[in-house]
Amino acid sequence: MEALAERVREFIVAEETYRRAVAAAMGVAPVEATALEFLLHNGARPPSLIAARTGLSRTSTTALVDRLSLAGWVARRPHPQDRRSVLVELTDEGFDVVLSTYLLFAEDIGAALEKADPRLLADPRWRRAVGSLVEAIAASLRRRAGDALGVEAALAQHLPRGDVAPPDDDPSS
Repeated sequence: MEALAERVREFIVAEETYRRAVAAAMGVAPVEATALEFLLHNGARPPSLIAARTGLSRTSTTALVDRLSLAGWVARRPHPQDRRSVLVELTDEGFDVVLSTYLLFAEDIGAALEKADPRLLADPRWRRAVGSLVEAIAASLRRRAGDALGVEAALAQHLPRGDVAPPDDDPSS
């Protein structure tokens, strides 16, 4: 289990580096890239869901949407079922840019797949099994990340008192 945890940790570190490099090439912060990718894969969404995905406060999310709107990559439109709310959606330009980054990512995953165990290419059941594992790991990490007090409590069991910093509201810093 430790070897798998180490491989997953290496993957996460590589993904974070990758995300920062792609965001820099796009001219946005990593948290802004996260919001744009969320909209690409989920369509127009209210700011509250963008906040939930990025981990930002509502105020920080409003500022993020303002910056992306000013850049011409997202637009606000009235929510069709809730007159008090808006939806944030990618503009055509935003869609094109974010889709191109996703296609680059998919290309990189494909290149890695070609170098992996040949059974992954030959057997869709193997790819589904790996995909299910990655999905379960992501869900587990999201659950833990959404529980700041739980993270502090779990870490407190392993660290000397006072070594755990309080959670930061803005993951882009």
